[in-house]
Amino acid sequence: MALPTAPTFERIALNRVTFGARLSDVDRLKQMGWKAWVENQLRPPPGDDPELASFLDSQMMFIKYNGLAPAKGIPGWPPVNQFRAMTYLKQDVAQLWEVPRKIETAVAADEYDRIGKELNAATWIRNSRSTYQLREFMVDFWNNHFNIGRQADFYATAALPVYDLGVIRPRAFGNFHDLLTAVATSASMLRYLDNASSTAAHPNENYAREILELHTLGGPAYAGVGKPGAKARKPGDIAPGFTDQDIIQASRALSGWTLEQGQTGPDGPLPFTGKFVFNPVQHNDTAGVFLGVDLAAFKGLDQGKAVLKIIADHPATADFVCTKIARRMYGDGPPSSVIARGKRAWLAGRDQPDQIRRVLAAMLMDGDEIGRPGTKLRRPYERVIAYVRTADVLLSAFPKADIALAPLGDGIYAWPTPEGRPDVDSQWLSGMVNLYSWNFITVLLEQDSFRTSLAAQTPEELRASPAGLVEHWVNRMVGYSLRPAAMDALVADAGAPTGAVAALAGRDAQKAEAGMRRLSALIAAAPEFGMR
Repeated sequence: MALPTAPTFERIALNRVTFGARLSDVDRLKQMGWKAWVENQLRPPPGDDPELASFLDSQMMFIKYNGLAPAKGIPGWPPVNQFRAMTYLKQDVAQLWEVPRKIETAVAADEYDRIGKELNAATWIRNSRSTYQLREFMVDFWNNHFNIGRQADFYATAALPVYDLGVIRPRAFGNFHDLLTAVATSASMLRYLDNASSTAAHPNENYAREILELHTLGGPAYAGVGKPGAKARKPGDIAPGFTDQDIIQASRALSGWTLEQGQTGPDGPLPFTGKFVFNPVQHNDTAGVFLGVDLAAFKGLDQGKAVLKIIADHPATADFVCTKIARRMYGDGPPSSVIARGKRAWLAGRDQPDQIRRVLAAMLMDGDEIGRPGTKLRRPYERVIAYVRTADVLLSAFPKADIALAPLGDGIYAWPTPEGRPDVDSQWLSGMVNLYSWNFITVLLEQDSFRTSLAAQTPEELRASPAGLVEHWVNRMVGYSLRPAAMDALVADAGAPTGAVAALAGRDAQKAEAGMRRLSALIAAAPEFGMR
């Protein structure tokens, strides 16, 4: 087999917007053409594709913990020792909030942990199996853009399945203002950035700052302290950047945007459900000029709505978010042409229900940048999922998915602070990160949740040829030849007395599989595999 010396257009394009290009993906793209492939990806079904949905419904994860006997008014709980379906994924906020509310009195801590285990396990499965990889790619992007550190608040963390499945996923290709509003009214974000506890006397400036600096206009649009009482501008005449005074006005406008969590409401105590509510008792009604618009013209809930609409439509938001999307796709120095097209589509589609879909179409299809050579480092999680995809591993619900890559700050909601994990190559270039990633992939297939037979996938005619064996699997996993020194090293390892060829030639099926797993893990450790 003569391997290409450089990645093909199909490999470059697919790896930029998926969790790993498989040979079957490359073949499908060749048949369909790039634009048809993108159009298909941009129109997924409302939920998971049927095969994926069926697979997720079939998943069971083991859970075991000791019981606690009732004592002194504590109800306690029975012991559990069972395989159980991932039922927390389909519960609403009120149901999920009952778990942290009763933890260590009527609910075991293991049940609380189970919520995150189910969400992470389902995410690994979706990212590795979904036909609609572009949606998975963008859900991953939005989850990091609107990041919630899962260790910050018991209730915010318990509600994350609703945040992921009910807020982010349905709006990954939708309208940004709608997405921003859904995030702003979600239980997880309201608890994480403290706006649920904002009061009329003490409006919460934490969320107001982050929604401007991290979610919309971006840090580059920060103009400093600013002056109070700036002159109101004409409708549509918006300030180009935000100041500390704008943060103060936004915090006042968004006060009262809270959750039902037992606090005093206009007619007495509110229930404890975790559901969004506008509580006028907590609303500060003194908001003034925000980005040049006088919020005094709006009342109550409408003040916060006005803030969200102003910042969602702001040109700085288009620049900030489109640049981040382009960086995620194209690398640390994304093409300015891609960003410019994305911004034009963003601003033109501000009032369209599929605004984000239009932005992605412009970025991906209205130029030839997608196929140009470039570099973007796979973060550790992406390496794992790319290995699962390219080595054709059947991944079932992995009970350690929530902690597997947490030491590196990778994985879903693993980054503790609201800016999300840095999307630059330097974040993942340290020796510790690479060593951890290599070792993790090496032991991956020892876990029961990862099933495959690499030996059975290896053609008979290549089993006696170290070079043929290496070229076959490098083609599967990377798509082009590694550096000559790396190819030579792999061939030498495969042809050694204890290498893959000898293992395949023996009668011990277990040793044959171990030899092939070692070879595939070595390929996954190559810098070429580490690049998107």
